[in-house]
Amino acid sequence: MTSKGIMIVTLLLALMISATTSSPTSQDVKDVYSHIFNGYDKRVRPVWNQSDVVSVTLSFKLNSINEFDEKSQKLVLSGWFDASWSDESQTWNMSDFGDVPHVYVDGNSIWLPQIALANTFGRVNILSQLASSAAISANGEVEWFPGDSFVVTCEVDITYYPFDTQHCSLVFEIWDAPTSEVILQTSSEPVDVNFFEENGEWTLTKVEVGIPKIDDEVSSITYLLHLQRRPKFVVLTTIAPVLLLAFLNVCVFLIPLSSGEKNSFCVTVYLSYAVFLGTISSELPHNSKNASYLTIYLLTLLVFSVTIFLVTVIQVRLFIEYGDTPVPASVAKMFGYCTLGNRSKVKYSDKKDPDDVKDNRVQALIEDPELKQTNENRFCVKDLLPRLDVPLFCLFLAILCVITFVMGDLAFSRSL
Repeated sequence: MTSKGIMIVTLLLALMISATTSSPTSQDVKDVYSHIFNGYDKRVRPVWNQSDVVSVTLSFKLNSINEFDEKSQKLVLSGWFDASWSDESQTWNMSDFGDVPHVYVDGNSIWLPQIALANTFGRVNILSQLASSAAISANGEVEWFPGDSFVVTCEVDITYYPFDTQHCSLVFEIWDAPTSEVILQTSSEPVDVNFFEENGEWTLTKVEVGIPKIDDEVSSITYLLHLQRRPKFVVLTTIAPVLLLAFLNVCVFLIPLSSGEKNSFCVTVYLSYAVFLGTISSELPHNSKNASYLTIYLLTLLVFSVTIFLVTVIQVRLFIEYGDTPVPASVAKMFGYCTLGNRSKVKYSDKKDPDDVKDNRVQALIEDPELKQTNENRFCVKDLLPRLDVPLFCLFLAILCVITFVMGDLAFSRSL
């Protein structure tokens, strides 16, 4: 072949390649629209044989958790769906329409599955009522992308608050058609969290998809969200101050009885507990089936504070009214009074001289020098009470540690 012939063949090949790779024109797209909507009625299910079932495949794209109100048990989150199905009445031959692969249409112009959020907190959300668009491929495959903020009811279990994990579900079902006409099924990637934005209070630990429910009435899909609370804020603003108050409450036994501040100190701590209990109660739902361990712990500390208050009241009353009353010898020995180096040994004797009994007993007792020494060094209630403070401090501190350990173990033993 001559060089001229080679050039001609090359030119022809270039023209052929250019023709096969030409892009579709706007007129081609218009022709596709005219073709697929010619005689189209969106009220008719997209199958030629109306006894066939339309299978709608869903993939949920979770975007964010906007709000979780535990008191009203309301969860607000944002996301969108990638829903797909086959429409047998909207197909075309690409070679007849400039190789147009797909077109985009308004969702309101085609048949859409009536998918509704069944466990909504307020009004019923039907996805087809949302402004959305759809993509139609040449083979009749329709992809629809409805998105919105979904408000659902979520039953809250506050047993382990603030170390709790809540399980909230979104139930979507076909609103207007039985399973003999339309069914829902999940895609190979039923939930996509690649676009999820982290929440400051809750961590999304897992998303589960329930097996699509197909019964005699409607088809539905359930998405179960596992939300774990971030406890740092509650620990710093509530639990840590409560623990400090509990320790301060025990420290009342280190305040001297003579200061007169024991009772007022106990009342102040008690009122502080009441404030924290009221704060927590205002944040938690009142209709929860279970009480929070933190609430039980605060109530226990209230009883603990009342017990300490009663003990200090008894101490102060004994100190004021019975301070000069001698205590039995056995009690005095128990507290080591007889071993004090700066005091004489205390003598407690019930022996009486037979000769004194015969004489004037009162006069004999007054003039007895041994009895005078005993009266001057007697061990009284006002000497006993201060020595009870340290043992009482240790006792109530041990009780506080046991209560805190038990309640903490219960709170951390939750199942995620």
